[in-house]
Order: sequence, then structure tokens, then C-alpha cells
Amino acid sequence: MNIFEITLRSIALASAVSLFSGLLGCLFAWLVTRAEIPGRQRWAQWLALPYSVPAYLLAMAWVVIGNPTIGWLRHFLPAQGSYGFWGMVCVETTVAMTFPFLELKAGFEKLDPALEEAARMSGASPARVFRDVSFKLLWPSLLSGMALSFLYTISSFGVPALLGLPVRQFVLTTLIYSEFKMGGLTGIYNGFKLSAVLVAIVLVVLALSYALKRWQSRRGVTLVSGKASKPSQVHLGKLTIPVLMGLSAWIIITLVLPWTALGLSALASVAGDFRVSQWTLRNFKTVVTLADFQESVKNSLSYTVCVVLCLVSAGFFLGYLSVRRNKRWARVIVGASQISFALPGTVIALVLIYVSAWTGWLWDGVFWMLLAYGLKYAAIPFQMLSTGFSHVHPSLEEAAQMSGARRFKVIRDIWVPMLKTVWISAGVLVALPILTELTMSVLLTGPGRATLGTVLFQLQEYADQPSAAAMGFLILSFAVVGAWIQSTLISKRKNLT
Repeated sequence: MNIFEITLRSIALASAVSLFSGLLGCLFAWLVTRAEIPGRQRWAQWLALPYSVPAYLLAMAWVVIGNPTIGWLRHFLPAQGSYGFWGMVCVETTVAMTFPFLELKAGFEKLDPALEEAARMSGASPARVFRDVSFKLLWPSLLSGMALSFLYTISSFGVPALLGLPVRQFVLTTLIYSEFKMGGLTGIYNGFKLSAVLVAIVLVVLALSYALKRWQSRRGVTLVSGKASKPSQVHLGKLTIPVLMGLSAWIIITLVLPWTALGLSALASVAGDFRVSQWTLRNFKTVVTLADFQESVKNSLSYTVCVVLCLVSAGFFLGYLSVRRNKRWARVIVGASQISFALPGTVIALVLIYVSAWTGWLWDGVFWMLLAYGLKYAAIPFQMLSTGFSHVHPSLEEAAQMSGARRFKVIRDIWVPMLKTVWISAGVLVALPILTELTMSVLLTGPGRATLGTVLFQLQEYADQPSAAAMGFLILSFAVVGAWIQSTLISKRKNLT
């Protein structure tokens, strides 16, 4: 295989996704923060939901919808259906869009509305206000979100495996998996070489992002915050109905349609036959009674609970020590967690495989699996809880200490109740990706260590589509409900802080 061509395809895929994600994220963020549309907060929650939904589940759904032989929309799609480069771009954009959307939404909420109001009072149109005021202050947030979209896509495995491998369009992550699956020293050696290429791309993007922030800091470009009034909303007039229809269409295409496709495919007695008379619950029964599925539920739940408890507890004390006790080593750990979060899961898994072979602890229990999850997702609770500590005024702790309370009592009676919502929100935000994780699990899973992601991937890979759809429907339903709970908790957290 031509590694240079595969590397270019990986970069092109990530670049296309980051570009489309930036455009959509910018548009949606402006609509939910500056446009006068009904239910803006609810729309914001719905638009952010794909952030916590595993992209490979959406890819599975689009295999059903866009299969060139039996897919629902095969007549409206190219000859390859939803397979291939552009199929991967569309599905990855569904999830990656949330990164610039959330970055820009937060930026718009912090931006002083007086700047935009002054431009409007000078006769500027909404488009010119955005171009000359909002965009000039928020473009760093846009590029930061696009960088996250790029890193997310370049390290993605599930979508390229489901939509790229069937038509022999490899990217770096799927080629690493194929080399590793071949076994032997040659496969492992090639896997490490490809991982080095992947790490090099990630480091270049991170370096560019860091350089951008330094350049922004030197130029003195800062986001004006501390606003004293709510921003006035732009009246859309006749465009209100088309905008609402467009938002509804996006939610239907990205969430409702995939969820329905998996549900109907799970009910079909024969793949591709969706007639009501042929509906059956046999596929759900097959999945629920499957020994591998029962094992994967037990393993995934136990792994998730263990990692979440460890990370959230560690994040709480690191946040306390770094913010309230000003411990440099704690700040270093919190900052270093961002590096492992940016690294592709494939690379983390391969490094741990090498370490396990070097130390002789080959597949010793679940240690390596838990360590991989912890390294990948530690940044989420570490950053959230550190930010939570910085948002609470220290006078509460000082008052308790002046009353004679010892440090443990201060933590128990002040910080734990105050940060309870942040704690729970961070736990949910970590639990959702770990529970359905695929990229690292598919490389680290050993005998008796099946997870939900690996079992689902095996069902799909071995062409048991109805059973895979049934399992995917159950997981997607759980993920959407969990993501909605998580977004509600974050809303409560914002009101609290």
C-alpha cells in the first residue's frame, strides 16, 4: 500500500471535516446566541448532542441508509452510496461540528454586546457587524474549534473502518489496525511506523495552535468579557421559518434519521426488508442473549465506573491543589493531561502494547485497558474541576477557616457541595465515550475482555447487520439520553457559577 497516498487521504479527510465543521459551527453558534428564534437554549442543546454520540454508530446507520444495494437513499447518492471519502466526511462532520460550535457559542456569550450595539447604531447590517466586529474577536475560537475537529478526525477509527474499508479507502488509523491484525513482528513494526507519522501530524497541528495563541497574545487580541447587559437579538423576519426548518432538518438528518434507521434495521427479519409485516424482535433477543454482549456490558460498565471514579476524584484534588493551594506540580499534571487527550487513541494503545511487552505484563488483567482510558480522558475532569474551583470565591473557604474548620471539613462542607454539579457533569462527560470506546479497545482487548464497542464492531465486520443494528440502536438510544442529561447538567452548572 502507498503510505504517502494514505497519509494525504487522512490529512485531506481531516481538513475537509474541519472546514465544514467550522462553517456549520459558526452559523449555528451565531443563530443560538444572536438570532431571535424561539427556544434558542433547546436548539443549542440539540445541536451539541452529537458531541457525546459515538461517530461509528452514526456510520452504521448510514450504512443502512446509503448502502448502494439496499439503502433507503441509494437512488439519491453516488454509485458508492455512503461509502468512500465523502461519506466519511459527512458522518465525521456530524460529530466534529460540535467542537467549533461549542467554542464559538462560549465566545459569543462572553463577548461584550456593547461592541456590536455600537456597530448597529452606526447603521451596520447584521452581516457587517459579524464580519467587522464579532469575527475579528472570535476567529481564534473558530480556529481552535477547527483544530479540535482536525485532531478528532485524524485519530478516528470507527467511521473510516465502516465507510472506508469496504471500498479499500484506508486512512492511517485503519491501516495501523490492519497491520496490527496481521500479527507478527512485521505488522507491529509497521504499526509503530504509521503511528509515528500520525503523532507527527498531531504535533504539527498542536504546535500551530500554540503558535497562534502566542501570536494572538503578543498582538494583544483579547476577548472582551464582563458584559453588563444581554445582547439584543437580530430579528430574522421572513427568514425565521426557513431557519427553523433548516435547524430541524439538521437534527433530523444527524440524529433522528440514523436512530430510526438502526431501529428499523434491527426490527427487520431480513437485511433491507423494512416492511411492517416482516418486523420481529428476534434480533434484539439474539443480541441480549449473546454471551459476548452480556460479557461486554459487564466489562464496559465496570471499566467505566472504575475510571470515572478515579479520574473525577483525582481531578477534584488536583483542582483544589492547583487553584486553592497553588501547587505547581498539580498545575503541571493538569496541563500535561491535555497532551494525552490530543494524542490519537491508536497511538496510546500501541505504546501501551509495547510497554506491556517490554515489562512482560502481557494482558495482565484489565490494567492496560483502564490505563489507556485514563490517559485519554483525564483532561476532561481535570480541566472542568480546576475551572470550577476558580469560579467559586475563596471567601467561603476563608470564612470556614476563621470559624475553626479544619481543611478536611472545609473540603467536605464547602467544596464538595459547591462543585457537586460540576463533579457529576464531568463524570457523565467521561463515562459516555469510555462506555462505547472503540479505537483503543479494538487493539487492547484480550480474551474475556470484550467491550460494547468491540462486540458491536465484530458483529458489523462479520456481516451480521440485523444483530449489529439492534445492538447499535440500544447503545445509540442510551448515548442520546446520556448526552441530554449531560447537557442539562452543564446548563445547571452555568447557572450555579
